[in-house]
Amino acid sequence: MIFIYISITILVTTALAKGSVECIFSESPGSHYCFGAVGQSLIFHLSHKTDTSIVVMKDIKYWVVKTAINGTMSLNHEYVNQPNGVNNGTLKLGKAMKKHSGYYQLEEHDSKGKLLKKANVSLKIYAPVSKPTLSQTCLSPEQIKVNCFSEEDGVQIILSLDGQILIQSNDHNQSLNIWTAEFPNVTIILDGNLTGNLMCQVWNNISRDETVIPLAACSGRVFKRSVTTLTVAVITSVIMLFFIVVLIVVVKRFSKKTRPTTVDEGNFGSDVIYTDVRVIRNNK
Repeated sequence: MIFIYISITILVTTALAKGSVECIFSESPGSHYCFGAVGQSLIFHLSHKTDTSIVVMKDIKYWVVKTAINGTMSLNHEYVNQPNGVNNGTLKLGKAMKKHSGYYQLEEHDSKGKLLKKANVSLKIYAPVSKPTLSQTCLSPEQIKVNCFSEEDGVQIILSLDGQILIQSNDHNQSLNIWTAEFPNVTIILDGNLTGNLMCQVWNNISRDETVIPLAACSGRVFKRSVTTLTVAVITSVIMLFFIVVLIVVVKRFSKKTRPTTVDEGNFGSDVIYTDVRVIRNNK
């Protein structure tokens, strides 16, 4: 079996503001991203200008907050769960939840309706990764199946053996005949003679975890599947032999009942009936 090893550098962004997620609407070109963890305080920095109106939309169809020139403000409590709203150009959405993930767009207008600012940010809220489940199953003495699974979405996975990369979630150039992957669930078929330390690493932008198990060779082992097959074969043979014996017994008994009666030739004529025969002569 051919294995493809790929050397990579794992780059995981861990520089989060402790306890809070703060997103800034920037007018600079390009995509602007913001991410954080479930349960952190979610804050948007809007604008410090006065005598302007602001509207923040989510996914281009849901409004989050609206402020008017006269200072009145409307909050969509589906997304904003704190009553203080916007203070000094800062919008606090309360505790971050997965439903807060999405595309946000800000528009700011002056008193005459002129557009002063238009900016956007893409927000992603993650849950911490769960410890990966790593298992191995011998398919035959020549093949072993390895599976790694993690429950959270947005998870990246690397599966390695003694430090050599077997598969990674952001690589799409490996041979499809030795592995299948629907991340965060990875299955790979290895040579049954391989041994070593098998490691599955999972991570997202806020956390990471790993599981290590010893990879045991499959060659020379007794497989449950083989034992089961042998047992079934033996049972089948015994049943067939039993039916053959029963059939022989039934045939013998049936043949005895239907056998024709024979005539005893040695005793033939033992019962004789004698008849007196007289001869009458006619004398002329």
